[in-house]
Amino acid sequence: MSESARCAEDGCDAAVAVRIYVPWAEDREVCVAHARVLARRDGVVTEPIEDADAEWP
Repeated sequence: MSESARCAEDGCDAAVAVRIYVPWAEDREVCVAHARVLARRDGVVTEPIEDADAEWP
C-alpha cells in the first residue's frame, strides 16, 4: 500500500485500509471508519487491503 493512498470519500484524508465493492456505484478504497459505515448497506462487500494493518484501530 502506498503511503499517500487516502480515503476515496469526500472530505476524508485518512489512509485507506479497505477496498469496497458497491453494486450500484464504483468500487473504491476507503478508511476503516468509512468501511464500517458503508459495509452495513445491503450488497456491499469489503476486503481488507494487504499491508494496511497499521490503519486498523
